Amino acid sequence: MFLAPAIALIGVFTITPFAQAILLSFQSWDGVSPDTPWVGLANYEFIAGDVVFWASMRNVLFFGIVGFFLGNGIALGMALAVNRITRGKTFFRTVFYLPGVLSVVVVGLLFSFILAPGNGVLNRVLESVGLGALAQNWLGDPAVALPAVAAVFIWFHWGFGFLLFLAGLQDVPKELYEAAELDGAGPWTTFRSITWPHLAPVTSIVSLLTLLAALQIFGTVQVLTNGGPGYHTMVPTLAIYNEAFVNWRYGSAAAMSVVFGGALVLLSVFQLAITGWRSRK
Repeated sequence: MFLAPAIALIGVFTITPFAQAILLSFQSWDGVSPDTPWVGLANYEFIAGDVVFWASMRNVLFFGIVGFFLGNGIALGMALAVNRITRGKTFFRTVFYLPGVLSVVVVGLLFSFILAPGNGVLNRVLESVGLGALAQNWLGDPAVALPAVAAVFIWFHWGFGFLLFLAGLQDVPKELYEAAELDGAGPWTTFRSITWPHLAPVTSIVSLLTLLAALQIFGTVQVLTNGGPGYHTMVPTLAIYNEAFVNWRYGSAAAMSVVFGGALVLLSVFQLAITGWRSRK
């Protein structure tokens, strides 16, 4: 009985739209016409040869890998550093979490100003310290645009992981660290034998949420590059948006949504299976 409201909401706002998307993926619709002719697998055949969609899938895989390993590594490192200090914890908690409270539009506009070519803040700083040769058109050069947007994504999301890791560190019994110190254990041995095992549940949650956030990235890319230059920073969510609301091909947009959503579901199931296997060890 207690689960009934939640199940009803999930059915109305999640399962029903997904079922409608699957149905629409076998139809052709321009978003205006009352006719939605059945086209079978034509939409899936179309996206199978769509280089922009598959480029977006490769790009979002890059965001997922960078967010999973580099983003979580930075968040864990900051949490370990802040957990060791005795003064100023509140200040550092606020500073490190601050990016997470900003809206994606503010973050996009802020980094558009910082990463602008020519007179952008980053290029001016590099020139002022004698590193002008490293100045780039950060968001317009295909070679550096994707890493630049990924760096913005990490900065925007690291506060969430930082707070969860810090909370997990504060739950580790201090007696274990005192015993390890008496036994002469070094920092790496202490981390591997005490800290890391106690952080395993937190790490699983942070990893899953960070990975899903990276794979569903939309606003940051749209504001900073809108998928450009070319489609070097295109991501599936933006490709689906363009297909539906720019090209007015809702059927193929629905097929993209089904393929991308199915990949996310499989990834989540795999991640949960790994988490369950680790908890049973």
